[in-house]
Amino acid sequence: MALRVVVIGATGSVGQQTLQVIDRFPDKFVPSLLVGGKNLNLLKRLGQRYSCSIFSPWLKGSEKLSLAELEDADIMVYAASTVDYLSHMSHFLSLGKPVCLSTKEIIVEAWPLIKGFSELVRPVDSEHSALWRIGAKEPGVKSIYVVGSGGSLRDKEKEEIENATLAQVLSHPVWEMGPKVTFDSAFLINKSMEVIEAAHLFNLRREQIDIVIERTGSVHALVNFVDGSRNVFISKPTMLIPIAYALSYPDTLSLDEELTPSYDGLEYRLEQPDFDRFPWGKLGHYALELGHTSRMAFSVADEIAFECFRNGIMKPSQILSFLVKAMEDYRAVSYPESISDYFSLRHDMIEKMWKEVRAI
Repeated sequence: MALRVVVIGATGSVGQQTLQVIDRFPDKFVPSLLVGGKNLNLLKRLGQRYSCSIFSPWLKGSEKLSLAELEDADIMVYAASTVDYLSHMSHFLSLGKPVCLSTKEIIVEAWPLIKGFSELVRPVDSEHSALWRIGAKEPGVKSIYVVGSGGSLRDKEKEEIENATLAQVLSHPVWEMGPKVTFDSAFLINKSMEVIEAAHLFNLRREQIDIVIERTGSVHALVNFVDGSRNVFISKPTMLIPIAYALSYPDTLSLDEELTPSYDGLEYRLEQPDFDRFPWGKLGHYALELGHTSRMAFSVADEIAFECFRNGIMKPSQILSFLVKAMEDYRAVSYPESISDYFSLRHDMIEKMWKEVRAI
């Protein structure tokens, strides 16, 4: 019998690719509920196409999404670029049901609140899916590499990075992603986030995690073991592979996504990040040093920094200072004990940070 799938963020990039996987395996998966945002026309078309329930807070007549609406599903894909459905995800996990999670913000900000269900969380982010598959959770791990392609500004000098336009920042050389993730990638902020994610998902210390650059986007992760061996994960730069693996785990679906000819051999080239040009790439390790509330503040501040950059309010150097200040401001603040307290603190953070932005 096909598994009933809830897709939160169904109209976004990862949500749409999740539906592509479902379309290829209709005997294994069927959408039961699609949750979207402001793209109501697309959400309605998807609901009609799959004959399933839909929800959006912008849909006329919609009330809050009830927890009961999730309970007949077998598996959830959380692909929304928002933490708003954290309570729904937590409830789903409490039922003993797996969540395929691609939303960095939840892993970075809210991990202490869902850590008790960690065995049910299946990472969909390409790097962490790859780390999972090649043994990052297994005994004997010495260290891991979080791999990035370098982003849209990887060949720019410091002055060019400081004066980069929005169009330049959003022109990723390898991946097709949403604007916020592409912005994060351009400044290696996403790698800092992924360092935090890796520490949380695989219970690693910050000194066990390094960042490397592999320009083609085909090398996704490396794991070094205490016996001197190394596992490497190589695939096409496509989200279909991590999505399909998370949905089908522990099985592997036949996607017929062939490796490019250059990877038929064993050669790959790794580069160390230039943290002089990209100091944002060091913030993940700093956040791990400061604590959970600082990690939460880092993620919240990053959302605001993106909006500020998009609207011409902040330059990249100001973004760096803004993110560091946000983390340091909350280093002594206790982490919330409940989801309601988490949302209360998050609201306060957003208000405080926007107040600081208006003072710039």
